[in-house]
Amino acid sequence: MPSIRLNRFLLTLSVIGLLLYSAISFLYGRGTEPELPTDNPAITKKQAADSALAFLKERYRVHQADTYVVYQSKKERSGYLQKENLISAYLSAYNERYPIDYYEVSAKESSTGRRFTVDINYMNSAVIGWHEQSGSTGEAPMNAGKADLLAKVEMRQQGLDPADFAPVERASTEDRAAGQTTRYYEKQSQPLGEAKLQLQFDFDGTQLTGYTAGFSLPASYTTWLEKQDASASRMTWVSLGFSLIMTLAAIFYVIRYRKAMRFSRGLLLTAIYLLIYIGNNFNMYPAFRSASGDMEPNLAAWASIIIMNIVTVLMAISLYLALVAGEGLWRLKGQPKWLFWRERTFGHDVFYGMGRGYLLALFILGIQQVLFYAGEIRFDVWSVNDPTDSVLNMVKPQLFPTMAWVAAISEEAVYRLLGVVLFKKLFRSNFIAVLLPSVIWAASHTQYPIYPVYTRLIEVTIIGIILGYVFLKYGFITALFAHTCMDSILMGLSLFSLGGTFDWMIGLMYIALPGLISWGLAWLHGKRRPPFTRGEPPRLEGL
Repeated sequence: MPSIRLNRFLLTLSVIGLLLYSAISFLYGRGTEPELPTDNPAITKKQAADSALAFLKERYRVHQADTYVVYQSKKERSGYLQKENLISAYLSAYNERYPIDYYEVSAKESSTGRRFTVDINYMNSAVIGWHEQSGSTGEAPMNAGKADLLAKVEMRQQGLDPADFAPVERASTEDRAAGQTTRYYEKQSQPLGEAKLQLQFDFDGTQLTGYTAGFSLPASYTTWLEKQDASASRMTWVSLGFSLIMTLAAIFYVIRYRKAMRFSRGLLLTAIYLLIYIGNNFNMYPAFRSASGDMEPNLAAWASIIIMNIVTVLMAISLYLALVAGEGLWRLKGQPKWLFWRERTFGHDVFYGMGRGYLLALFILGIQQVLFYAGEIRFDVWSVNDPTDSVLNMVKPQLFPTMAWVAAISEEAVYRLLGVVLFKKLFRSNFIAVLLPSVIWAASHTQYPIYPVYTRLIEVTIIGIILGYVFLKYGFITALFAHTCMDSILMGLSLFSLGGTFDWMIGLMYIALPGLISWGLAWLHGKRRPPFTRGEPPRLEGL
């Protein structure tokens, strides 16, 4: 095994990163502003399903049903409360009864096939809403007077005062052909800024079939949010466009210099990427169900998985081309950035690349924490929970941190190994060659639920610049490990929110995994290759 040689510069950076991270965490802890609850439930999904079944048995005499539970969040409401500084008012007046985050239980009665959705408060198992998914009844919709009477009866059962609610009109409140009716009532007191509590009641021709509580958000906010999401979508498409151009450039150079290209390069990393990503697509089945909308959940989820697997294969092809072309172009320049297994110093490069990666990851995490804090304090940055990206909506949350390797392999290959050398062909400046692919990379991250969206572009660009210079100085392996270590730490910590001792142990294992893999590769390489002799200069700097 290689001996440890500490790089004082990187060690200093890691200490700076730890101090920054600790200082900002301390400032967050001292903050007097309240925060909305995170996706950290107090009950299990089974408990939520049991509560939903008990409710259906009491109200609809459903004695046996198949259930499926997903995590949901009122993202638009959460964003409005944060943007308008209304969190304190919401927590004191509404959060216990109408939480932002909750479990949604889908139930299908075994004997009749009737379908229901029941929303459960994931902190105390209380039912906060429900809906029977009725088809066309073939009967006339309920008349307004009877619907109003049943709605007020339900308000009293919910502990609300009907006198404090007034009916409001909304577009498409009735579908007389299907025999369904929906009525809305708005609370006249205790508004949250311009938002008011609004109740939705659904009816068929004879009975109440659904009850949902929401908030009428002002048009100024929803318009602003739509513009933000549209801006994020445009930046994502621009990023995809430039990434496609880079892939076409890779194809051009692979064909042009095909005799000098090593086509075996990248096969293993591409296979690892493909295996993990396809596995993750199946692991995301609950997340796809949570985003099914009005579609049949199971059908929508499987359609999404099939489409994602097709996209994943196309992305794997692009990754392979980036690995082959990037490695070849750097070698043709006489500046190899990625050693071969058969080279004597390969094991040392992997081992020291891992060490440098952990030190740099700590530095980057500290910088990222500073950027988040500065954004919140100076630029009113806020984020919301996204059910499609939560460990609560995964079949096996413990597999989620494997995606750290997918992100690191693909992004370091495309935007560092290939991207930097392509832009160096167009510009002589290292800074521009590092900056431009970093901006392209950052633009693909703007659809994360962080607002205003331009702040995400700035944050990820800065991280990309750091990784770009790491790549230029230390090579592809170090950049790969720095990215992997950073994401492994963040994703490993995300498992801690699940609360179990096993989840904590798995999270810690993922944080240590880059070190274990690098040690194993270095050991195996040392067994199969001549040892690195004292006095022989390594190809890349030590730790």
